Amino acid sequence: MEQLAQHAIRLTTQEQQALDSLTAGEREILGLIGRGMSNANIGKELHAGEGTVKNQVSRLLAKIGADNRVQAARLAYRAGIER
Repeated sequence: MEQLAQHAIRLTTQEQQALDSLTAGEREILGLIGRGMSNANIGKELHAGEGTVKNQVSRLLAKIGADNRVQAARLAYRAGIER
């Protein structure tokens, strides 16, 4: 049963490569997106302006090939990225 659970969250090679390309700051933002935080809340957490966070999130989504925050949050969850 434990093997099945581990297999269910295995990342594809493409997903792993996308994660490996992220900076530490981008991984932190991905983790915060995974926790369901808004740009405003991420900004407060990281002491950054909401506009700055919006730009960072847009670049992050492009870098991981996600169309939206939900896809990014799924990846964060599956990868076990948490802050």
